[in-house]
Amino acid sequence: MIKLISRSFTWHILTSCFNFAVSKVKSSFIINVLISFFDWVQGKITESGVYAYLGKRDFTERFAEGSLVYALLDGVWSFALKIIRAIQLFTRRIFKNSFSLYLFDWLNKKGFFSLDVYLALFMGLMFLAPHNLWNNLYAFLGAMGFFLWAVWNIASGKIKGNIKKVSLSIIVFAAAVGISTVTAYVPSDALRIALFLTASVIFAYCVYASVDTKEKLVRFLKIVLFFVALTGLYGIAQRIMGVEVDLEFVDITANEGMPGRVYSTFSNPNNFAQLLVLFMPFMVPLFLSVKTKLDKICVAGGFAVCLGALAMTYSRSGWVGFALSAVVFVCIYDKRLLIPFGILVVAAIPFLPDTIMNRIFTIGSMNDSSNSYRLYIWDSCIRMIKDYGIKGLGLGPESFRAIYPGYASPVAITAPHSHMLYMEIILEMGILGAVSFFAYIFAAVKKAAGSMRVMDKELKGYAVAGVAALSGIAFVCCAEYIWFYPRVMFAFWIVPGLLFAVARIAKMQKDNPSVS
Repeated sequence: MIKLISRSFTWHILTSCFNFAVSKVKSSFIINVLISFFDWVQGKITESGVYAYLGKRDFTERFAEGSLVYALLDGVWSFALKIIRAIQLFTRRIFKNSFSLYLFDWLNKKGFFSLDVYLALFMGLMFLAPHNLWNNLYAFLGAMGFFLWAVWNIASGKIKGNIKKVSLSIIVFAAAVGISTVTAYVPSDALRIALFLTASVIFAYCVYASVDTKEKLVRFLKIVLFFVALTGLYGIAQRIMGVEVDLEFVDITANEGMPGRVYSTFSNPNNFAQLLVLFMPFMVPLFLSVKTKLDKICVAGGFAVCLGALAMTYSRSGWVGFALSAVVFVCIYDKRLLIPFGILVVAAIPFLPDTIMNRIFTIGSMNDSSNSYRLYIWDSCIRMIKDYGIKGLGLGPESFRAIYPGYASPVAITAPHSHMLYMEIILEMGILGAVSFFAYIFAAVKKAAGSMRVMDKELKGYAVAGVAALSGIAFVCCAEYIWFYPRVMFAFWIVPGLLFAVARIAKMQKDNPSVS
């Protein structure tokens, strides 16, 4: 089928027209001026201290060398590993020369117990599980199990895990979570959210610890992205079967004629769009990495399915977030791709359905109640921050609901949350939580960006994809509290874990070029 299409007259005409358009655009005066400008900007950045700063060791790494905090943590960590090693040696002595031990060692040698594979399968199934069958407690129990598995592998030397490599910002963030749990207005709800945040951080660490080669990175992403593509396929199936218009998600006066918004296995179309924004950028370097035509067709098909599903969510923040991630990816990976990328975007506009165009025109419109309602909530939350911004009011939506009515605008008397991740973090965890969170995300981006100079092109693609994904979701977080739905929270924390993993693989390749 693919060969027939590629040999058809229509396909030949289309590709010839596209190549002609690209050649004409490339030769235009305006494009040449823009490319010269981009080259000049890139040169100035390279000559500045930005590249030098990105290449420097993180403050945490320097602080960890002589810090009492890290010395204590390292002591506890080393003691725990010694106990586990003793258990491992004791177990092997008991089962010495037994068939069970032989079978275990054989399966282990064949990679049957590869942590990254089971971690990816768990995460993929977590995204694919229907909302009514999923319980977020499964994620916490799974995270604890994978953490113990990771520690067991570290103790046996199968994978590496140095406590001094853990970012100081995430340690401070964990402390902020603990403080915000104890001081919350509704401690029981705060404990629930603390468990989810704990699971999120553990997922990020387990991804970093288990994905320590490029081969494992590609394998991990193949599995996760396969399940993400299945959620996209399920979303398209929803559209075919029909989705009722939910007035909770659509202002029909400002979006006349818009069909029901698909939500796939999630409970909310915006949450589903956020999952796609986080993982679709990784499909691009995966497409470039895979070797066979069949693999490339599968990855391209998965991307197309997810793109169609994203359009059908009618999530404006998701659309803009994805567009931003695409621009960031192209600019960092290869600015020469801006020309064909721009042509594709412009060429696609006439083919967009009227409902999507109408939805695009409502971005920022105050005639849409969902837009104006957010402004009133944000105004109320700013007043709350003035009183609670330092120490925070405690974790959880119940603590927010307990305090919000006293600050609420008459137009927005009730609200489940602040509708902005950054504002919510400040409200719930105060300055300590907000600063440590931003520092951790910045450390992940800095680590990956600083390593791009020593990466091969394939690995660089994954680093750029991670930066692009965080850039896109960063915009979404300006209009949505994405952690309100825990499965999106878990997905969010996987990305910085991947960035740290990519940076470590790059360092290993630099130190030992034979490492794949």
